[in-house]
Amino acid sequence: MTYVMEQKLVDVINSQRAEAIEFSKKPGCWMGMYVEPSDIEYWSKRVPSGTLKEFNRMNLEEDAYYCIAEAYSKSYARCFDFASMTDAELESEIKNACDSMDRERKFEEELELQKRKEEEELAKSLGVDIDTLNRWMKEAA
Repeated sequence: MTYVMEQKLVDVINSQRAEAIEFSKKPGCWMGMYVEPSDIEYWSKRVPSGTLKEFNRMNLEEDAYYCIAEAYSKSYARCFDFASMTDAELESEIKNACDSMDRERKFEEELELQKRKEEEELAKSLGVDIDTLNRWMKEAA
């Protein structure tokens, strides 16, 4: 059987490859790129139907897995049956995971801000600068 890839999929792959090549020309920049569309062995396994629709669906399922794994845990992400979920359900899970990561990041930033504020207040109350306070705390540890 001959593997046939939709032209739309070939165009998406080539577009991403061109973007990666241009981005990687910038100093200190690197971007991974899709395998050449002519690599039939790879693409026939990755997107058996050769359609952009299947490619997009596969990417959506992978995005959901990695977002959930990053936000919560890999073991939790493995509990999902992504293949049985609708696109809307996958997009909702991605949004929820991203929202959770945003809340966590904001919480961590607030904690760090509070810590710095407390250090500044302590240093001020002792009549020293932050560097001196940090040195004292390191020496006391």
